[in-house]
Amino acid sequence: MKKILFLAASVLFCVFSLVLSSCSDDDDSKSVAKPVATLAEVGEENSKEAIAGKDLHLEGDLLAEGLIARIDVTIATADGKTTIVQKSYTDGKYIGVRNTTFHEHLDIPADAAPGAYKVTFVVTDKLGQSTTFTSDLTIKALDKTAPTITFKEVGENDSHKAVIGQKMHLEAQIEAPHKIAKIEVEFHNTAAGYEHVFTYTDEKYVGETSVLFHEHPQIPADAPAGEYHIHFTVTDAAGNATTEEAEGIQITKE
Repeated sequence: MKKILFLAASVLFCVFSLVLSSCSDDDDSKSVAKPVATLAEVGEENSKEAIAGKDLHLEGDLLAEGLIARIDVTIATADGKTTIVQKSYTDGKYIGVRNTTFHEHLDIPADAAPGAYKVTFVVTDKLGQSTTFTSDLTIKALDKTAPTITFKEVGENDSHKAVIGQKMHLEAQIEAPHKIAKIEVEFHNTAAGYEHVFTYTDEKYVGETSVLFHEHPQIPADAPAGEYHIHFTVTDAAGNATTEEAEGIQITKE
């Protein structure tokens, strides 16, 4: 009889332990906050504008205590009837991490109709929790008379490398039917929150319609080492501005 009572007590204890463990797991799961997802930039300098046939700059900081499992981005007409961009990230640098900076360029189809759109950005963690960020977006028709920029070399021999305190070789072909008014070259280190802008209004560029940009900007001594990208912007005399980006630039101390 004592053996039966002992066995019964043991079974009850095991069941009780499993229930407690299950409840504990549930509590742990519930205690993990949902992802925090905010895009600080939708379009260059958060303009919330894009051009059909060009790419859309997206950037923002993400935090997921439950670790990022996937990121889904869609761009649809404001009425939700037509989706023109649908992109998912399920592997790579964003997945399995707690906090990171999302920085991507999504191609806008050349046949996208000008008008009002909505960007939907969803971050899901490994617990299945998700957070959605939305933003308005205006897509404009491509102006074929706006400036065009074609990078030739970013760093010596197109190495995409530079050294703090030293000059960096930079070449780009510019075509501007309405004549160049200003050129801006911004070095941006997203992780460090650092940026530096070089502005060129030299006679050799201003007023030209076709020119090879060839300069050696000096990387500032206070620039933190790390990965950079360059925003290269040409504004013409009619007020049109075009920005192209060079990514994956490694700037080191030596």
